[in-house]
Amino acid sequence: MYSSELVSFSVLALLIVVAPYVSRFTRVPVAVIEIILGALACYFGLFKDSMVLNTVSHVSFLYLMLLAGMEVDLRGFSKLGKVFYKKAALYFIILYASAGIIVFVFQLKWIYIAIFPVMSLGMIVTLLKDYGKNHEWLNVTLKIGIVGELISIAALIMVQNGYSQEHAHSSWGFYKSFVLLGIFVVVFILLFRIGKIIFWWKPTIKLWFMPTNDNYNQDIRFSFMLFFVLIGITTFMDIEDVLGAFLAGMVVATFFAYKHDMVHKLNDIGFGFFVPLFFIHVGSTLNLNAILHDYRIVLYGISIAFAMLLLRLIAAYLAFGSYFKSIKNTTLFALSGCIPLTFLVAIAKIGLGFGAIGDSEYYSLVIAAAFEVIFFTIFIKIIFYSSHNQKMA
Repeated sequence: MYSSELVSFSVLALLIVVAPYVSRFTRVPVAVIEIILGALACYFGLFKDSMVLNTVSHVSFLYLMLLAGMEVDLRGFSKLGKVFYKKAALYFIILYASAGIIVFVFQLKWIYIAIFPVMSLGMIVTLLKDYGKNHEWLNVTLKIGIVGELISIAALIMVQNGYSQEHAHSSWGFYKSFVLLGIFVVVFILLFRIGKIIFWWKPTIKLWFMPTNDNYNQDIRFSFMLFFVLIGITTFMDIEDVLGAFLAGMVVATFFAYKHDMVHKLNDIGFGFFVPLFFIHVGSTLNLNAILHDYRIVLYGISIAFAMLLLRLIAAYLAFGSYFKSIKNTTLFALSGCIPLTFLVAIAKIGLGFGAIGDSEYYSLVIAAAFEVIFFTIFIKIIFYSSHNQKMA
């Protein structure tokens, strides 16, 4: 009964193992390689789409949102300072206002207001590994990326709820999901604050959930319990499951940061299987025949990428130009915040699922995400090292 699905998973497992070797050989980011391998494997008929594969891919996407939530430590937000928050607020106001203007002028679909400003921490963390933490433009990018990822999650949920209830625009059904979303967030914040007080008053309570030394991997068990329970609650309340997965990651990062091994284990599980599977599945949804026979899909994807960069350049120079006092650093800041591979692909999949965008637009958005990762990282390297070499000379 499941023979075809098992064959598909065996092919996926092979691609997951091969992808890092191809990435090292080509020097193309591994996520892009996984998308390409998925597209090629499906094109040559090495595996077929199925309900089981779609379900596992969706769980993989939710696990990716868990890892994204784990990158957000709320305790660090109080240390950013009022000056940063003012500049960050100005940056995002300009970014979203500019996106709205472009959507209105070019009569694009409203989902693009969420697409153009979308941010993700994944590639920013990669840049930190490549260039180090001693560069101000990259440190500011990381801080903006944390706030931007939270805003992107909120936009993602609004888009999902909005399009899923679009048929009931004039009825209670349209507003019900937003009311439930508000109730869920308020209750979660209250429980979160109560949890902080309890753990501050009696820190040893944490050890009931995640003992420092145990032989049963209780930390992993508790993390997955939290992951699926919050997903179950949001699904039951007719709220998008993305929020549950993301909040589970935030809880783990905020309250159980002392379990360093657990964080590493969750990351290893994610980036060793779930995340590669998600990107390979994304690649398998691309119709290479349609893309190769219609160059406009590729051109539209590239134009989306440069539109996203233009918006960030405008926002960066207006909000942070006086802060950096350098064209080079401001440009590097704008470029480094314009590589939202994970969330751009996520919004594309959600938009396609709810009929907000068509197949061609979906292909273009995935191409835009891959284009940004490959070429914008090259632009960063050229700008960074050209000025660096001039100083050395």
